[in-house]
Amino acid sequence: MPFYPSMGAQPVKKYFQVGGVFFSWGFRGRAEASLASAIRAFAMQIKVLGEFRTRMQEQRRLSAAASKSDKEHKQALEGLQAALDNAHMAYEQLEANLKESNSNVLNLTKQLDNANVAQKMAAEALEVANTEEVLAG
Repeated sequence: MPFYPSMGAQPVKKYFQVGGVFFSWGFRGRAEASLASAIRAFAMQIKVLGEFRTRMQEQRRLSAAASKSDKEHKQALEGLQAALDNAHMAYEQLEANLKESNSNVLNLTKQLDNANVAQKMAAEALEVANTEEVLAG
């Protein structure tokens, strides 16, 4: 009789069980019972290993998907970081322009103050000259 893996699930007809005790007819019956038990054990191991392989393949798929997602998130984060760096550089440039503008405003204010002082001195000199002409004339 040829061997098929499905035979491990079929009972061997050369032994019988009574109350949990196996009875067989001679050495050949015991050998067949032992062989059937070994076949069932191997079939169970094959089934468990097949399930383990299936679970490992699923874990690899999940891991690959997570890795791809992580790469996409990393690229998005790098893009946001570059945009943040550009915005920071633009802010620093605006800050430098503001300092320069403040400096220009201070310079113009000093020039205006000096012009006001010069105008005041000219007005006082003109007033003094007018009063001297009135007194002299």
